[in-house]
Amino acid sequence: MKVLISYTLRSIINNRRTTLASMIAVLIASTLLYSLCSAFYNQNTWQTDIEIHDSGDWHAEVGGLLTKKDLERIDNNLNIRQTMVKGPFLSVKLPEGSGLPYLLLRDADEGYWDGMGEKNLIIEGHIPSKQGEIAVSKSFFDDNPGFRLGDTVTLPAGHRMIQGEIQDTGIRQEGEVFEKTGERTLTIVGKMDMTTPTTTPGYYAMGYLDRDALEPSEELVVYVQLNRVKDTYRVMPKLMEQLGFQTNEYGSYENHFRYHGRLLALYGVFPPMDASLSEIWDRYVTLFIYGSMVVLAALAFVLIIHSAFAMSAETRIKQLGLFRSAGATPGQIRAAVLFEGLAVSLLPIAAGIALGQLFTALAVQVYTEILGDLIYYPIQLRFPPRIALGAVVISLATVLVSAAIPASRMAGLTPVDAIRMQSGTGGNKKRKNRSCLSGKKERRRTAGALLGIEGILGAASQKAHKKAFRAGLAALAMCFVMVTGFYCTLTLNTLVTERNEGVNYYNIQMRYSLTARPEKEMTDEIFRIPAMKEGTWYYRTRVSLWVDKTAESDEFAARGGFGAVNPNQFSVLERKGSYRIRADILGLEKDFFDSYCRSLGEDPQDYYGQDLPRAIMVSNISYYPNVKNNMQKHSQEYQMLRTQAGAILSLEEKLRDSDDTDYRFDVAIGAKTEQRPVLDEYTSDYSIQLYVPMEEYLKIVSRFRPEQAAQYYQVRGVARTSPEEDLQTAEKIREISGRYLAEEDFIIRSRMEEERDGEVAGRAMEAVINLIGGLLSLIGISNAVSAAAGSLRMRRREFAVLRSVGMDEGQLKKMLFLEGLRMAAAPILTGIPILLLLCIYLMQVTGISPGTLFPVFPWSKVLGNMGLVMAAVGIAYLLAFLSIRKEPIADAVRDETV
Repeated sequence: MKVLISYTLRSIINNRRTTLASMIAVLIASTLLYSLCSAFYNQNTWQTDIEIHDSGDWHAEVGGLLTKKDLERIDNNLNIRQTMVKGPFLSVKLPEGSGLPYLLLRDADEGYWDGMGEKNLIIEGHIPSKQGEIAVSKSFFDDNPGFRLGDTVTLPAGHRMIQGEIQDTGIRQEGEVFEKTGERTLTIVGKMDMTTPTTTPGYYAMGYLDRDALEPSEELVVYVQLNRVKDTYRVMPKLMEQLGFQTNEYGSYENHFRYHGRLLALYGVFPPMDASLSEIWDRYVTLFIYGSMVVLAALAFVLIIHSAFAMSAETRIKQLGLFRSAGATPGQIRAAVLFEGLAVSLLPIAAGIALGQLFTALAVQVYTEILGDLIYYPIQLRFPPRIALGAVVISLATVLVSAAIPASRMAGLTPVDAIRMQSGTGGNKKRKNRSCLSGKKERRRTAGALLGIEGILGAASQKAHKKAFRAGLAALAMCFVMVTGFYCTLTLNTLVTERNEGVNYYNIQMRYSLTARPEKEMTDEIFRIPAMKEGTWYYRTRVSLWVDKTAESDEFAARGGFGAVNPNQFSVLERKGSYRIRADILGLEKDFFDSYCRSLGEDPQDYYGQDLPRAIMVSNISYYPNVKNNMQKHSQEYQMLRTQAGAILSLEEKLRDSDDTDYRFDVAIGAKTEQRPVLDEYTSDYSIQLYVPMEEYLKIVSRFRPEQAAQYYQVRGVARTSPEEDLQTAEKIREISGRYLAEEDFIIRSRMEEERDGEVAGRAMEAVINLIGGLLSLIGISNAVSAAAGSLRMRRREFAVLRSVGMDEGQLKKMLFLEGLRMAAAPILTGIPILLLLCIYLMQVTGISPGTLFPVFPWSKVLGNMGLVMAAVGIAYLLAFLSIRKEPIADAVRDETV
């Protein structure tokens, strides 16, 4: 065995060209494998960093009714690693003349300040580090210029009271009073990047909480980190039961309990589910995409590296046969070939990890430069040892699998076959059928008539050496499919986005969080903007409706009715044969509502000034309630309820059993229709919509709980402009709204702004895909050159014989051209059907039609990749031809590869 190893090392050194081909193949393979692993890791950690920066590093939140004793029980739980605590709200009365009457103060302990997102909001000063120190929102300093960082003040502290109940966090309400409980001496040490909405009568402030100073009755909110993140959804329900909490009627906990779902998902932790394929796909789609890329890349590299190793083994087949005749066992021959694979791979794999990190850094730099200001949190590129180790393991596994194929073939040869250099010799050759032979002769005569003797020789030569070409062609085809598949997927994703955005009629959407009607001067000024073609304002609130099975339409009942609805997915609650569903009440502007009525053949006056409010009802439900990425398909609907015009619906304000209200009211159905007004308003599945005039809407909600006014007084607006005036109009709306309201009070969305940002993000992603595609193309090109050049080198003697019997330079060139053309066309002809099947599958998943895809299909990139494949093969054959032409016939005939 030592002799074999020594011979293998010497062969590696002497056969520099085949060794170099193998090392280049392994280098490129390990580079891309590590790049894919590193890209997935860095993308995931970047999103994790953003989530922790914005929302904090916690796994679950428990609060509402917790006390100091409950906190001790949580701290003592063996599954909990750390707790972070916020205390109760306290209203601090500001001096007369302040912009708002209160500081809404809440203290937090050291762990909270260290682990939560509020510390990143400090734009001046520092976080509170001892009792009495506070950080205040920047709007406090804007409205009260007399205060500065470092000021120490003593102010009355207590609670805002409404009818004897504490409402420190509620919206501003009539009749509220301040009840003083003491005084607080506060030192302002920090300014927070926060503003206060007009619905709140105070400035948000945070202080420092000393756990030892907690009162036994103080209500706390606790954020927990678990020792094992993956146990979060198993541990927390048990902990809630131990603390005495119970789930509500929908199976969820209230009182500030929630999971940090986005962070847990980034850690790969998801709540229990009914393992449907759609849910699995939604959760693991990113991992699936990257995993598929790694698997496909590894398979391509198995073919590439196998081709290089097989070529090296073929050059040494006679020497290995001599070792077999001298007593070497098949296992030793196999081990020698595997040893060669490892020997030539260790250095390229190490270099590939370094190059992969550089490639990842380049991709990140390109991505961030294109996105520019759209990235508000920097990408921190990491070099994780475990990812590098994983890439090394995958690369070594790829190498071993690649080397094992020729190793097994070499070990299976008899000494006589190996010495005679006939790796395919066998004793059971089948006799060919005469009709097959005659058919082949006929085809050869046809080829000779069309392409001449060069075409016949080229085809015969390629067939004779098809094993040497097979791996290279398969790798080329796979690289071609991967590169073009990237671009097709990106194109289809863009089409899905454009299709869903195209469903909207309006291009500008507005939302205002208020506790009363917006000022008429503001709304009138907005719709006096010259670019406004049309638009409207409307309100929307949600209430409950109880129905039974008799209310189901025939079609809905045939599909299972309410009993077939998943209560964990949709807000449908069953009790004693009745079902509580959601009802949306939408208050429309007078002119808009009147136009809607007339389009239905209704008299608008029938809906004004009635003792019993009248509404237009829509009870449509989608045929495809679970389809979220295809709004055109989701909008295919049918009737859910059989309720007709003239019926009276008994509605209630209560949405959950815990809601502190028993208010009920009736609404008469003036008309029932399947046609909704055009508002670009997407409704929840298994709910109904009730459209009323805005004045009637305000009468209905005037009896609702005043503490929830911010919900039902949230006014929404839609507007339509020309695409050219979209951006300018959106900025003008923001400017007008900012004169009346705080920036926290409104959100303006513009289609062109979203398309602009989406286009930038698309360019950034396309640039990264171009880099990956370039690397894959480089792999395909290098493999084509390596496979073709290596195979042609092994056939030098064959070409020398042809030249010796009279084949001139022109005939040799034609033969190689025809052979190269066949080799270049093979991976393309193989890859195109695979690419077609991939596109068909993606079109079925996304619902994109061939007619939509065909005009925007990335033809240039597909044709460009075809050209690269053919150019790579052409270069390989050109170099081989130049080498053959210059080499003396005698040297080629007596050539022996070392």
